[in-house]
Amino acid sequence: MIITLAGHVDHGKTSLVRALTGVETDRLAEEKRRGLTIDLGFAYLETPQGTLGFVDVPGHHKFIHNMVAGVASRQFALLVIAADDGPMPQSREHLQILELLGLSGGVIALTKADRVSAERLVAARQEIQQLTANSFLNNAQTITTSVETGEGLEQLRELLVGAQAEKNSGPDEPFRLAIDRAFTVTGAGVVVTGTVQSGTVRIDESLRLFPHNSEVRVRGLRAQNKAVDTAAAGERCAINIAGIDIDSVKRGQWLTSLNSTGSQQFTLDLQVLDDFPRPVRHWLPVHVYHASSHSTGHIALLQEGRMAPGSIAAVEIITNEPLLVARGDRLVIRDQGLDRTLGGGAVLAPQSIAGRRRSSQRLLRLKADQAATAEEAFTRHLELGEVDLQRFTEVWRVDDKSLNRLLENNGCRKIESFAVSEQDWINHLKTLTDNISERHRNDPSLQGLKQSDLTGVIPESLLPAALLQLVSNRQLENRTGRYLPASHQVDLSDAERTLLTKVTRHLDQAQPPSLGDLAKLLRQPIPQLAKGLLPLVVKKQLVKISDSRYYLPARVKPLAELAMKLGTAGPFTVREYRDASGIGRNVAIEVLEYFDSRGFTRRNGDTRSIGGELSRLNLG
Repeated sequence: MIITLAGHVDHGKTSLVRALTGVETDRLAEEKRRGLTIDLGFAYLETPQGTLGFVDVPGHHKFIHNMVAGVASRQFALLVIAADDGPMPQSREHLQILELLGLSGGVIALTKADRVSAERLVAARQEIQQLTANSFLNNAQTITTSVETGEGLEQLRELLVGAQAEKNSGPDEPFRLAIDRAFTVTGAGVVVTGTVQSGTVRIDESLRLFPHNSEVRVRGLRAQNKAVDTAAAGERCAINIAGIDIDSVKRGQWLTSLNSTGSQQFTLDLQVLDDFPRPVRHWLPVHVYHASSHSTGHIALLQEGRMAPGSIAAVEIITNEPLLVARGDRLVIRDQGLDRTLGGGAVLAPQSIAGRRRSSQRLLRLKADQAATAEEAFTRHLELGEVDLQRFTEVWRVDDKSLNRLLENNGCRKIESFAVSEQDWINHLKTLTDNISERHRNDPSLQGLKQSDLTGVIPESLLPAALLQLVSNRQLENRTGRYLPASHQVDLSDAERTLLTKVTRHLDQAQPPSLGDLAKLLRQPIPQLAKGLLPLVVKKQLVKISDSRYYLPARVKPLAELAMKLGTAGPFTVREYRDASGIGRNVAIEVLEYFDSRGFTRRNGDTRSIGGELSRLNLG
């Protein structure tokens, strides 16, 4: 078990740890010179239940970022308050931070008892009761201690050992360790220390160093100050890593099994402290503390107005640097301007949702993220429409097996990386078909609609798959990238009808002229003629065999029937097809390659076989 100390500067945290463990946690020269804890200090105590680890934190408000770096949600709190001073400003702020970070158990040490009268001890206890009322330490024991006389030390030690036996292990999740120290050891190399936030780690395992995602290997491992083969959530670890130099490692980084770029915009269930002196406004600049990392950023309110002190609401946090946040992680938020703790809370979703911040649909999606379980969240998201499966799995950490179970239990269809209910999918297909049909009824000259013309008719993430299925069902046709009802007959404009009349007399033969020869016959520039022929192709009046040749549909059909006849006897060659059709070799190749592109024929080396029905050519 890890015990986090908290309390005002000069209330005796370091002295208490030294009295309990015999370890001096102030290791920096400046700390020894000033008699002031500046950075985190660590000590261990062997007990019949195992190893107790102590994290000594700075009590001065200037080093609050170091204090926060030493706290994790599974730790046990030891709030230290001096009898002569009683609760002081950092006593209150440290207690608030411990609560915001999710600590649920602890004890209070009333130190320096040898310096005050019995009356003062009674008063100090009353002040402590007032301080801890309505906090997680409301019912915690207060042990009167003195490092000078030894009073209360054994009682405190016994209480900590008893609490150690009650600790619970964390859930099985991806491994994440928040680095709070990095140094080198002669003969071993780089060593990092920190508290395991989630998951387990083993010797020889490959991990990544976030945020730059360098791959490293675990060479050695110590947990709770002992050499081990594995370490788990809640334990303090020292990990010897290979694959990176010491200059690339620092506090605030993470060792993790994840290959992640982190997040700079996430949803937080923010609790504003009761004693925060002003309402929280939108886009307030803040400091964001996540485990041992610190970033600056802004609070984005999701509702109009401001958040009053003591209120709780879902907000978005936008940071200047990516953070390796996961659902359930606890954060502390401090106001940049006031230099004091504003509040904090648990991460609801580490990944943002696209769209306008306060749009009703987006707010409903964010509300769905607040569900208690993955099953409930999936159902809520599905009721709102399609589910982004990539985002859902990142937020809820569900594996493939669990995801497939969710899809099956909810009767879903998987479309690419999205899930949609079967009824919604049927409705989307009907909506899309009705929209395309109505627009073509209203404008008979319409030559089909591009996919971009259909944006907003159904969810954009489902549109390509829906169009593909409707074409496959033969409810729609795809003519050169434009979609139109299969039964739709397109009207020709006067200019199109005139051009068709001109080209028909030249194209009405088994081997029509090339585009270049046709342009000479009509005395038109090739680009101008190609542009004019395109609508005739879309409207199925012509067939574009290749970039340089056009056919009348009536002339393509007998060529296709000839290929089917040859194919009944087995694979055939270009030469056999040329001789049977009476057209030139180059034109025969163009025709057969067109058949290949439609799936009507299938090429295998120098021969071809029939690959599908004549209907694949869509000749009308």
